[in-house]
Amino acid sequence: MDENAKQNGSASEKPRRAINPLWVAGIALLCVVAVALGFIVKQQKVANQLSARNEELTASLTQTKGQLQTLSSELNTLQTKQAEQAERDRVEKAARQRRLYHHVVAKKVLKKDDPRWKQVQAELAAHQRAIASTQQDIDKTRSELQSNLDSTRTELNGSIAKTHAELVELEKKGERNYYEFDIFKAKRFERVGPIEVSLRKTNAKHQFCDMHVIVNDRELVKKHINVYEPVTFYTEQNGRPVQLVINSISKNHMHGYVSAPKYPGSRVSAANAAPVGAATGQTAVVDLRHRAAQ
Repeated sequence: MDENAKQNGSASEKPRRAINPLWVAGIALLCVVAVALGFIVKQQKVANQLSARNEELTASLTQTKGQLQTLSSELNTLQTKQAEQAERDRVEKAARQRRLYHHVVAKKVLKKDDPRWKQVQAELAAHQRAIASTQQDIDKTRSELQSNLDSTRTELNGSIAKTHAELVELEKKGERNYYEFDIFKAKRFERVGPIEVSLRKTNAKHQFCDMHVIVNDRELVKKHINVYEPVTFYTEQNGRPVQLVINSISKNHMHGYVSAPKYPGSRVSAANAAPVGAATGQTAVVDLRHRAAQ
């Protein structure tokens, strides 16, 4: 029985020993496959890195090429400009040399004892006299214009009446006509002396107003006119300044006057030389035109 048991035990051990090599082979195969997969993954990762690096190098190379093209274009432009400047310098140098040559030749030809030289000198002297005469005329005209401007400024400045009594005093001088007005806000125009006025807006608190004025058949817009701020116009009929002054501003209403010259510009000197009333021995009569409010 012991022998049978030994035989049975040995028989049962033989199959187990036969299976072990297969397991070993399977495990070895799995290890090989795992190593192969790891190697493949690593190679793929390296390939991806190389591809990304290659793309970066390609982009850098493209950018470098673009910079080189830009530098090449700028260099060509600079060379072209230098060539053009060199050509201009050459032409200018040649022109200077020609002018110098002609100048030297002219000096050699036109000597002081040459009649043509004397003729040139005479023509230069005539031109200089003409220039001096023209300059004198210009200075004279400038002086006359400045005198007229100063006269107009003197006539207007310091002659603003703030009250009716001051307006009467100005009228007594007999130099200008004065037209008082009281105008209410409206779109229609009212005749005040040589102009027409329409009040469009008032600000009694800050004492200013907006108005439209017709001068020489043209409608002018005057905005933000303050009290005692003179507004000057020039009419075609007279040619001398007409002045509008506002004395007071209330709600939708303004009071003031228009000052107009009595004589046209050509008669100013004669009027100044002969005072008003000198021929008859009578004093000037106040002629204020009052405009009633409408």
